[in-house]
Amino acid sequence: MLRPSSFGVCALCGARAGKAAMGRHVRACLEERRGKVRSRVLLVRAQPPGAPMFWLDVAAGPTAKLKDLDGLLRRVWLECCGHLSEFYRGQRDKVPMNRSVDEALGSPGARLGYVYDFGSSTGLVVGHAGVVLAAPVKTVQVVARNEAPLWPCDVCGKPATMLCAECVDGEGGFYCRTHASKHPCGEEMLRPVVNSPRMGVCGYAGEA
Repeated sequence: MLRPSSFGVCALCGARAGKAAMGRHVRACLEERRGKVRSRVLLVRAQPPGAPMFWLDVAAGPTAKLKDLDGLLRRVWLECCGHLSEFYRGQRDKVPMNRSVDEALGSPGARLGYVYDFGSSTGLVVGHAGVVLAAPVKTVQVVARNEAPLWPCDVCGKPATMLCAECVDGEGGFYCRTHASKHPCGEEMLRPVVNSPRMGVCGYAGEA
């Protein structure tokens, strides 16, 4: 069984905090680093529906566009083969990539859907997570991220390093290096275990 963690690590100071507490920590951490020049910084949390072990907290500056957020999500979590992506409201009312993050997500309760790859899709929900006055952020940056879940090898229970794209079903298909080399589906079906909701999908192999 998966050994989930509700904890994450602050990219600003290295502190470890629970998922719920991390938003408060990041706001305080940003404010402590604001210096003499302060600017509005919007905090956004991205997470996949149905997979709460994965989440990103992102800081966005006033001039950041959704295309900047799209680029960050691709770089950190998603990019494998240059697939298309989009942000949307409701039942797929598309939101233009040139819209500012602040305009789209700057109000409490605001949220957007997001999809990468319209074939083997990875979907996310991106929502408002607070606003602080802090040191200026040029575009977007990750300020916190979940700890990597530990997936045990189906055979021996040791930490898995590979998964089989053919066998993986959310509860199985994970193997340590030794047992991955013996898996009957063959090397071409193996994908690396990575800290991303895109794990095991298409050609995804980890952060770009």
